Amino acid sequence: MKIKLPFSTLCFWVLLVLFFATTQIMLGNYFGPRETGISIILFILLYRWKKWIGYTFLGVTFSCALLYGFVGLTYGHLDKNAVDALLFTNHEEAWEYASSVPVSVLAWYGALIVFSLGIIGYLRRHPFFLQKTGPGTVMACLALLLALSSSTYLKNLSRGIPSHWWDLKSTEIHFTHSVYSAVRSSSQGQSKYSIFNRHADWQASSEEGINTYVLILGESARRDFFGAYGAPWTNTPWLSQENGILFQNYLSASAGTAPSLSRQLYLRSEEADFNPAYNLITLAKSAGFHTVWISAQGERGGADSPISVVAKMADKYTFIADNLNPLNKVIKKTDEDLLEPFQEALAHPGKKLIVLHLLGSHPQACRRTDDRYTEFFRSEELSCYIESLRNTDRLAQSVTDALKQEEKLHGRQWRLLFTADHGLDFTTDQNGWCLKHMDKRQGSYEVPMFITGSDYHDRQTVEAFRSGIDFLPFAASWMKITSDKLPDNDCQWLQDSVCRNQDYVFRYSGEKVRFHDLPKFDLNTFIQENP
Repeated sequence: MKIKLPFSTLCFWVLLVLFFATTQIMLGNYFGPRETGISIILFILLYRWKKWIGYTFLGVTFSCALLYGFVGLTYGHLDKNAVDALLFTNHEEAWEYASSVPVSVLAWYGALIVFSLGIIGYLRRHPFFLQKTGPGTVMACLALLLALSSSTYLKNLSRGIPSHWWDLKSTEIHFTHSVYSAVRSSSQGQSKYSIFNRHADWQASSEEGINTYVLILGESARRDFFGAYGAPWTNTPWLSQENGILFQNYLSASAGTAPSLSRQLYLRSEEADFNPAYNLITLAKSAGFHTVWISAQGERGGADSPISVVAKMADKYTFIADNLNPLNKVIKKTDEDLLEPFQEALAHPGKKLIVLHLLGSHPQACRRTDDRYTEFFRSEELSCYIESLRNTDRLAQSVTDALKQEEKLHGRQWRLLFTADHGLDFTTDQNGWCLKHMDKRQGSYEVPMFITGSDYHDRQTVEAFRSGIDFLPFAASWMKITSDKLPDNDCQWLQDSVCRNQDYVFRYSGEKVRFHDLPKFDLNTFIQENP
């Protein structure tokens, strides 16, 4: 028996899918077929129960997407920073932000309006369409709704992981919880700054001589897994042999990307509050640098949103892993894809800062290496992790070769700084040993730091501790930038001299602790205990 749907009815279902997929993305989430399906089922059930409730559900969803879309499509899902922006953004900042919004954002708004009008038009002509469904269809919808929305919730319960009502896979539930949490966090905080504020009065200056500065931000790179730092494998020939300064005791500010880089890239240290306008990019621009940010990570998302805010203040920014492009779920992007836009950025003749933000060794490492590895070490995941660091080292070598070629052809001197946002810690899962995000032991904060360039003709080491909490003045010293706004630590950052307060890190809770007070469990200890 063939089921024939009238063309208008088929169009209605297509518009319904497109409407909820669009609102999901405009509310700052990634596109998820499951979440879209849940929204459609909710609408069907509510409309069948009472038409006006169904229309209200559509209207509220449409209004939220309409109001938040400008932020959601460029920043990410609703959080404290977004609420602070709504509360503290002045007219000048709002206009400046709106004028910088890509034209594609307006296209999303136009599509949302078209989809909404199409749905309403069909329901006006067929007011009893969805109300003709029988009890069997309703029960099937309820069962499907429960199955789709509660899978993660039930999985967490079965594993003993604390679960909450907002773990249900529903865009509407997530957005409601985000609104509640963000407003509450904002009301408890002291922030008076907007993420849209781009005016920083650095009054910075820089010395001449070096034309190109490149900052490579690695991802989830635990230092003792690098051959250059003593690991029993040769996975980092570039880091082991290139002339420059190798920092033996550099610490990330925290143990996760957002809590670490939001402290390292912004002008703040232990303060909970900060002004987003004062960051590495605006400092470089104030000192006369052309700035470029090239990222292999996502453009939007709650965890990485503070980093995206910095990136989008650059004169030019590129996110090769576009969250809004559904093809990126099929066509895998890697750090190697950063090289083409990097070569384009090198062509700029003036003084410039280029930031390369890698995907690096982010768990799960075997996804980064396509399950390939050179040497086996305890588990496939640890073996892939070693290989992922080899890939990062190979990328750094390619960047260095390009800089040397640029110097040879055009006489442009350069400097490169390589580091990472945080480390990882040993744990186990169903497949054996692995490395994951944790903040309880020293390894989660021990990351590489290496500086090389045209003016480095031998290898040096710095044994003194350096903390990512002071990364901004450290980077300013590396770029020969001076500004009265930078904190005065009276530290010779690039020399092997002891500096004040360089053994502190931040836990996930925001607690500032001494690094040496954390328990140590390094690679050598792991090998001894797990032969």
